[in-house]
Order: sequence, then C-alpha cells, then structure tokens
Amino acid sequence: MNSRERFTQFLSGEPYSDGVPAAFFQHFDPSARHGQAALNAQLSFYRCTGMDMVKLMFDDIYPKITTVREAADWRDIPEFGADDPVFTQQIELARRMVETVGREAPVFQTIFTPFVSAGCAVSPILEWDKVVTPHFAQDPQAMRAGLEKIGARLAGFAQEIAGTGIDGFYVSVQGGEHGRYSQEFFNTWFKPVDIAFLNALKATGKLVFMHICGVNMRLEDYRDYPADIVNLAMEGNGLTLKAAQELFGRPVMGGLDNNGVICAGTEREIRAEVERVLRSAPRDIMLGADCTIPAQAPRQNLRWAVEAAHEFRP
Repeated sequence: MNSRERFTQFLSGEPYSDGVPAAFFQHFDPSARHGQAALNAQLSFYRCTGMDMVKLMFDDIYPKITTVREAADWRDIPEFGADDPVFTQQIELARRMVETVGREAPVFQTIFTPFVSAGCAVSPILEWDKVVTPHFAQDPQAMRAGLEKIGARLAGFAQEIAGTGIDGFYVSVQGGEHGRYSQEFFNTWFKPVDIAFLNALKATGKLVFMHICGVNMRLEDYRDYPADIVNLAMEGNGLTLKAAQELFGRPVMGGLDNNGVICAGTEREIRAEVERVLRSAPRDIMLGADCTIPAQAPRQNLRWAVEAAHEFRP
C-alpha cells in the first residue's frame, strides 16, 4: 500500500488494512526554499521518513511590508500582485512536486492565515506576533481592513496553486490562545477573518487540513471552523486523540510531543511511545506531532516512528 492509499483510508474512516498512516514535518534551511534546492530538500525528507503525505513548506509566508509603524497603518498596506516571487516560486515548487510524487502521496501546500501572514510580513518569523497582536487590540477596524487585503491576495494565490494538482492546504491558525484576546474580541473581530479565509480555501475544491498551532487554546472557538482534518497539540491543550476527535467530529492527526522522545530517543523508546499512543487512540486517526519537529532531530527518528505506525495492529 502506498502513501496515497493509506491516507485515503484515513479520510474515509475505513478500517486500516496496512497499519496507521503517519507524517511529521520539519522546516528546511533558508537556502532550500526555492527552485531545485527546495524540491530536493523536501523530496528527500519525504523519501527518508517514509511518511504518508507531503507538506510543502512555505517559509516565505508573505511579501515583506515596510509601511506599518502604528496600528492605523494597516488600512493602507500595499496590495501585492500574483507575480510576486513569494507566490510564483511556491507555485512552481508545488507543480514540480505534484509531478514527482502526486500519484504515490497526497501533496498539501502550507499556508498561514491572514493574521499570521501579517505578523510575518512585518516581524521576524520567531517574533511574528510582536507587532500584530497589540495593533489588533489597539485598532481592530484598521487591522481588520489590512487582514482582509492579505486574505484576498492569499485566496488568489490559493486558486492559482490549486491548479498545480495539489490535494489540499495545510493551514496554520493561531490567535485563539486564552491569554491573547478575550473570547468576545476573538469572536467579534478575529474569527470572521479566519472563517472567510478558510471558506476561500474550501472554494478551490481542495481539502483543508487545519493545524491549530499553540497550547492553552480556546478550542471550542475552533469547532465550527470549515476544515476537513484537524491537527493540534494534545497534552498542551489537555486532550487525548479520542477527546480531540470527539470535540471536532472529523479526522484528527497528532499524538506525539514534537519536543519529546521523537527528538532524542532511541529506536526502542520511539517505537514504544508510538505503540502507547496508538493503543489508547481511536482506530481512525493519523499519527503526527503537536507541531513541526525541531530541525536537529535526526530523520531516522521520524522514520522509526512512521514505521512503528505502519506496523501497528490493534
């Protein structure tokens, strides 16, 4: 059974006939973001780990915005064209990846919500929320206007990259942490932007794989987000795979701590952890991690985890 067939069983809810599907993700070196270098790096990662889907990383995220100094400036942010290299280079990467592995494995394009994209457009990636979080609280109307512009450009990008034959979008959503905004603020100002964006992705006819990125999230606010599959941190949000599946009522991926045993454990420890997680999980989940695996974790560790999932029998 190849990766596409195993992933199809996961989506359909059919009993697994060849073990549990699994996938893990890592970021790549900035020198491998574009062109042949990006294709080589991401294809090598897929082959080395033996995982059951390809998630195309998109660490350019959005063109840089240099005009924002205060919250009101979000009303007048520039509108980037479809010909910006941030978008055209990623579309070409997706096209080439689909041509290479599309028959054997589903290919998903990573994409970030307008809020996260806005943050990365004005701040370093590791500090992406340093500017946008306070700006949204200070002037939600201006910020909302800027996010709608970003959402429109990303929706256009999604339509264009959908034409490459990708299977769907792996969407990173953030912002619903208990400590970021009140629930009333989130539902009034923030959530409608997310919902509109996810609906735009759904309109492409492709699958939407929602990654709820973070811990201590108000997960109930995400229950009605339009997505086909959900991936989230389990322990950091006080859930098991079974509870997550019951909460969202759709296919769920996860189970392993992305900073846990998979990073530095022995083969025996990693396989034992996979066995433990799957023994207590529903039978129609996909094994994955809370978030991306640190770059220093050996790929062999990820392969051991994938192999253990494929060999698992309830």
